Amino acid sequence: MTLARQERTAAPAVAVPLSYQRPVDRALVHRSAVMEVFVTDATRLDEDTFAVAVQGPRSHSYYNDHPWSPEQLDPLFLLEAARQAVTVVAHQWMGVPHGTSFLISEWTTQFTDVTAVRAGRDAPVEFAVDVTARELKRRGSRLLAATFECAFVVGGHRVGTSTVSAGYLSGDGYRAYRVKSRGDVPPMSSARGDERVGALVDPAAVGRTRAANVVLVDARATPAGAEARLDVPVRHAALYDHPLDHVPAMALLEAARQISVLADDRAPRGLYPYRFEAVFHRFVELDSPVAVRARRDGRHTTVEFHQDGAALCTVTLGVAPVASFGSFGSAAPVEDSASATGAGR
Repeated sequence: MTLARQERTAAPAVAVPLSYQRPVDRALVHRSAVMEVFVTDATRLDEDTFAVAVQGPRSHSYYNDHPWSPEQLDPLFLLEAARQAVTVVAHQWMGVPHGTSFLISEWTTQFTDVTAVRAGRDAPVEFAVDVTARELKRRGSRLLAATFECAFVVGGHRVGTSTVSAGYLSGDGYRAYRVKSRGDVPPMSSARGDERVGALVDPAAVGRTRAANVVLVDARATPAGAEARLDVPVRHAALYDHPLDHVPAMALLEAARQISVLADDRAPRGLYPYRFEAVFHRFVELDSPVAVRARRDGRHTTVEFHQDGAALCTVTLGVAPVASFGSFGSAAPVEDSASATGAGR
């Protein structure tokens, strides 16, 4: 068989109202708990362009656990919004069946105006993620891989972008792949104990306020930055919303964010990661120690994850003080976008 490459069409997008009234089906975003579903609506604009409505939480034990003002959205929430948006698009319009495993290979996100993505004191924040599907690779009608270009749109302006490249495996295909790559059946997170092993990093040193959201232990400073060991609680309600046989990408990005703040010599309470550039090489297993190493270079920090002598994931982050949000870049106006209408709230 050969792989068919589906090219983007040139049809223009048409503005369509979005609704923020209720969350979509949990299965569409791979969540078990309704409270972890942030997508409320989605619509197709043309052959390969979509608009997805997102409502942010006003009080969440993980996504609102940070030292900034309560209204400021956490960058990890915006990453989760992009993940959920592309997952909805893949299931609803790309023909990806439920039960399919999504394998993220690359993920780059840049926030240009994070001050615009804020919840009001009297209402949750509502925004859209505009999604364009690129580089679709199929075998027959089955989608094997795709790249999704996302734009975060608030009040008719782009305030950031996120590009996610992923492959897709059926449930049986995923299980066979995991056994072949490991040589045995991987353990599930639900079968492991939830005790923390090692000296937990002070939450204030990594931009968190709750110890339950810290994912690093045994940290130490190095000449280049910092080093620690990964320790993600397997009962964490957001990072392990459902049992998994590996450490999920969102947990690795959280660890990268935490160690980048830890390695920075500026006050951790005022630091905001505004750029993530991640490459995932291999699965991060649950049953072997993982070293997390950060190397600072000016405003950027490169974080590497190592397990059993192999490099698993590399994340390059841009981190800046909250006071310099305006220097990230100006938001560009959006035209002819479903999210620009502001309708359906």
